[in-house]
Amino acid sequence: MERIQTRPRTSAREAPALPLIARLLRKGIAIGAELFVAWVRLRYRLSFPWRAKLKHLDHITIPCGDLKIAEDFYVGLLGARVAMRIDKKLLLRLGWSEEQIEKQHAAHVSLTLAGGPRIDLFEYLQGIPREQAVMHPHLALMASSAHFLEWKRRLEARGVITAGPTQPGPPGQASFYFNDPFGNHLEIVTMGFVGAELPVGVPDRSALNYRWLPE
Repeated sequence: MERIQTRPRTSAREAPALPLIARLLRKGIAIGAELFVAWVRLRYRLSFPWRAKLKHLDHITIPCGDLKIAEDFYVGLLGARVAMRIDKKLLLRLGWSEEQIEKQHAAHVSLTLAGGPRIDLFEYLQGIPREQAVMHPHLALMASSAHFLEWKRRLEARGVITAGPTQPGPPGQASFYFNDPFGNHLEIVTMGFVGAELPVGVPDRSALNYRWLPE
């Protein structure tokens, strides 16, 4: 898709309201997309029941420089819940050696959101190297269209730099991008967004790093 290097002159809140037909079209596309994905998932679950097949994506790992800061960001700001903390003491009880724990950075915090795979935060020196402004990999989080801009304001109020929103896909899809405190790339996406006409493509993400200040 086209990559946008400049930000729109007006924000989504300042742009003129969309006509009623355009808003209805975007809501219809959102409903259609949800139904299509649900149907594809159902077909996979029902197909070839006699064959071995994978069930679902279980978890995603994210490297973080400090687990306390990571938890403050993902739990305190993004609203994730801690599912479990796998610390050194527990790992030793499970049969790990101290050398294994240190060498493999095995201690971690597992988080869960409303749906999707578990997110496991592992302590490393850094996340994705900060000088990289690559598109992938990144973790995309779905928000309702009614609260999409509210999430952008909430992040920016805590000092998080964001890029967007833009329309990377069909009409009504909207995304903005940001980094966690360690340079890992994140996206908040929605369908059925009718707040304004957005630029098509992906915004420049070369200046998303910031200094995280816990509350």
